[in-house]
Amino acid sequence: MIRLFASASLAALTLLASTSAMAGKVMDKINERGQLAACIKLDYRPFGYRAPNGDQVGLEHDLVADLAKRLGQKFNKPITVEKISVIAANRVQFVQQGKCDVLIGTMTDNAERRKVINIVQPNYYSSGITVIARKSTPIKTWDDIRGKKLCVSQGAFWNKEYQRRYDLDLQAFAGIAEAGQALQDGRCIGNLTDDALAASRLLDTATWGDFEIKLPVQDREPWGVATQYGDDEFAGFLSSAVTAWHREGTLIALEKKWELQPTAFVKEMQEKYKNAK
Repeated sequence: MIRLFASASLAALTLLASTSAMAGKVMDKINERGQLAACIKLDYRPFGYRAPNGDQVGLEHDLVADLAKRLGQKFNKPITVEKISVIAANRVQFVQQGKCDVLIGTMTDNAERRKVINIVQPNYYSSGITVIARKSTPIKTWDDIRGKKLCVSQGAFWNKEYQRRYDLDLQAFAGIAEAGQALQDGRCIGNLTDDALAASRLLDTATWGDFEIKLPVQDREPWGVATQYGDDEFAGFLSSAVTAWHREGTLIALEKKWELQPTAFVKEMQEKYKNAK
């Protein structure tokens, strides 16, 4: 028992020392290599996707570019971006493992994720849960999906809770594109997803013209920019950048650019931070 306690204590101290050693190092590494490593998504139009010419684009790609610009101003030299593609199922682990300096990947800010990664404040966007299905599918209320087969993406935080709440038969797929394709193929009656993705899909009338958002949004939650714990300087830089996005109306402009419906969250945050430094 004493030996076990000593081993556990040593492991805890080692972890603490490792975390402390990270403090203040991320900014130095970015400066040294002249590059920001960003975990970002390519399966979530218009926040992150590949354009027909192969370019990686989207609202969150614009935000990462803005971070690089601010770092360049800080270091007085150009800072490029290395993009590491993530999906819902691996984005948190990639941050934990240090595969990127920062994550901007349509990630909901919640208590479980805060236990393992540093989600900086303020949050930058928000979304809630809904169902997208064919217009002909008889879904009018949330109770109408009870016991039904719905497609979902692996790693979505709402899967377990909604399965319990509505006794759902969830068909989980590796990513957003796969879940969407399964819905179109008729392998489920609807896709349980967030309203931001659902609304953006419907912009593509050629592919999604027979579909619609079926249910009022529930459980609206904010999205956060994340990094590893242990570097207060870099976390502070990220926090200042997100604050500036709200203060300067950056997110309002990007919603317009990417043809997203203006959200109450972004408007409220712009008002809240318009006088912030």
